[in-house]
Amino acid sequence: MQKALVVIIITLISSFAYSQDKILTHRGDSIMCKVTEILENSIKYKYQGEDIMNSISKNIVSEIIFSNGRVQKISDKIIINSELDWEKVIITSNNSDVDDLKRVGEMMAKASSGWSTTNQGKMEKLAMDKLKKEAAIQGCHIVLLLTTTGKGGHAGMSGGAKASVTGVGYKY
Repeated sequence: MQKALVVIIITLISSFAYSQDKILTHRGDSIMCKVTEILENSIKYKYQGEDIMNSISKNIVSEIIFSNGRVQKISDKIIINSELDWEKVIITSNNSDVDDLKRVGEMMAKASSGWSTTNQGKMEKLAMDKLKKEAAIQGCHIVLLLTTTGKGGHAGMSGGAKASVTGVGYKY
């Protein structure tokens, strides 16, 4: 009787020790693993039977289904179907925001106010909006901002305000 109880306890302990979590990505991948840590920008995990620590960006993770059945939502998928979705595009200057995403390519946008007295801030926003539209055309949901340049607006021979932005587009 005691021997049977010991076998049952060992079986239960081993099943809990090898129980796995499931990381679901926005790409549709499913990673069977043991989640060890959830950090600000990433999730650390190990595969069963391995000691190597792996890491995945939270930006591509939809949710984690833990071995006990609890589900933790991590991030919402941003769906870009066309240029009409340009307002969903995220502009970031944080390199870790694009970890594990597919690099599409560099893009640039410019805006100028001609001879008007429109200020540089408005031109920078217009250039950013153009950059988002270009990203949406290419199917990118996030742009890593590389440079922002501008010239203040004032009437006269030198013209109005100008702004230029460059970035790299990424998608799942």
